[in-house]
Amino acid sequence: MRTGKTSQNRVRIGKISDCVKVLFLVLLVGLMATDGAWAAAEKTVATAPTSPISAILSPSGGQVQVEETLPVVMNDDLGILSFVLPGGAENLQISVPGHVIARWTSTPQALERKGHLAAIREGLTAEINQINGKLAAIKAQLALWQSPPTSSTFQDLTQREKRQSGAIPELIVEQANLESHLSVLRQQLDQMPLSPEMGQRVTIALRKPVTAKSLQVTYSYQLRNCGWRPVYTFDAKTGNGKSNETSVRLMAEIWQLSGIDWQNAQITLISRGEGPREPSPLNKWVVDSQAAPAPQPAPMARKASGRVMMMAAEADTASIEPPVVHDNSAVFARWNLAVRGLPEGRSRLLIVEDMWKTSLQWLTRPMVGDSRVWLMGKYTLPSEQSWPDGSAEFCVDGQGVGQGFFTPRGGEATLYFGPDPRVHVNVIVNSRRRGESGFIEKSRTWTWAWTYVLTNTHKSPVNVRLERPMPMIVDQGVTATYNDTPPAQHVTDEQMLLWNIEVPGDGKAEVKHSVTITSSKEMPMLSDIP
Repeated sequence: MRTGKTSQNRVRIGKISDCVKVLFLVLLVGLMATDGAWAAAEKTVATAPTSPISAILSPSGGQVQVEETLPVVMNDDLGILSFVLPGGAENLQISVPGHVIARWTSTPQALERKGHLAAIREGLTAEINQINGKLAAIKAQLALWQSPPTSSTFQDLTQREKRQSGAIPELIVEQANLESHLSVLRQQLDQMPLSPEMGQRVTIALRKPVTAKSLQVTYSYQLRNCGWRPVYTFDAKTGNGKSNETSVRLMAEIWQLSGIDWQNAQITLISRGEGPREPSPLNKWVVDSQAAPAPQPAPMARKASGRVMMMAAEADTASIEPPVVHDNSAVFARWNLAVRGLPEGRSRLLIVEDMWKTSLQWLTRPMVGDSRVWLMGKYTLPSEQSWPDGSAEFCVDGQGVGQGFFTPRGGEATLYFGPDPRVHVNVIVNSRRRGESGFIEKSRTWTWAWTYVLTNTHKSPVNVRLERPMPMIVDQGVTATYNDTPPAQHVTDEQMLLWNIEVPGDGKAEVKHSVTITSSKEMPMLSDIP
């Protein structure tokens, strides 16, 4: 009886054990499937921002718009979507058509850098590592040659010395070449712009359950590590003094350091101003005989940008479609790039190439000790074109004469091309008030007289614009009279005296200028004038 019961118990225990084994196997398979699903999910989660469909660039940053289809993950009856933003993204705007966003959160996300600069940086890093390996091998070989020999026979020492005399110099030369190349590569790597290493992962929670496995999402954000600036080149052609032209090239220097290439994106440039967003408060008008004028802040001088290396290829003149399409219908001028996409890094693009009919003119503002006569040109800008402020390179017949900042005002462009070495002015002082320079005197009449001798060594005649300041009379009872040959034009709104003088080729011309200031009573006067 006991034997039968024992055998029955064993059978039951065996069945229970088999059930436990089956259950364990089921759990194991489930865990493996779950791990595989998580692994697959981790592999499909993006770690780099998505390339935008469009980007609007201004001198101060860019507005980027993205459209992509994202997988939906259900969590507590909420549809969850996620995507990655580049480092520095601001002012995020999200839209999921047909759905309401309950909330969205952002967390730091290490970025996988896939842009053009990342590929170059990776190649430089690999080459630097290879050179470091070769240098380590050379140092090991030199250390081996410099170690004491294990055999001290005369024949062994003689052979070792011969091999050393040939091997060591070759190793030292190779080491020096590798170290020089390594230094260049490190400088190149250090000067490359840095791409962001950290970005944001944005997670969206939709308000209602979602049955679809994926949804289309549209979002936009702003970046400060991208933008553009206008760069001009003005080249004055001086072949014919009567009908001169100026070659004009407006380039766009564009940069985007988002960490990815903007593949097939529509790029638009806008000429948004760089000044303040709002006006200053209205000044108070105080009438007080004792009040002194309030000091005004000095305007900030524009700094001319340093010259940068030209990276643009010559435009293909046979292309049917222009590289840039200008649009001036909005508040800011816009240029739509015909070629879609923008790789990470810096690039240049030709916006406008034109030839301006600028009759060149020579300008002088003569002073004692200053004989320079400046070459200049003026051009009336067409209303259908936009010319934003920007840095400029100025040339004369292809020869660079300097850099500056181009700022058109009132529909007119004034271009200065530096002093002309073949035209100069000599100032002769004919009469002036007696006394030392800066000495304060008292008298009823002051008279100054000069002769300006203009010399032109060009073969063709030149038209020289000569400007002198007109005395600004403040006190009552004071008058100014002029005796000029030829007579000057009085530009009263600019307090200026003006002569337009044609100087013959290989010739000279003179202007005689005299100013007399008369006062009804004695008053202090400085005998020096501009």
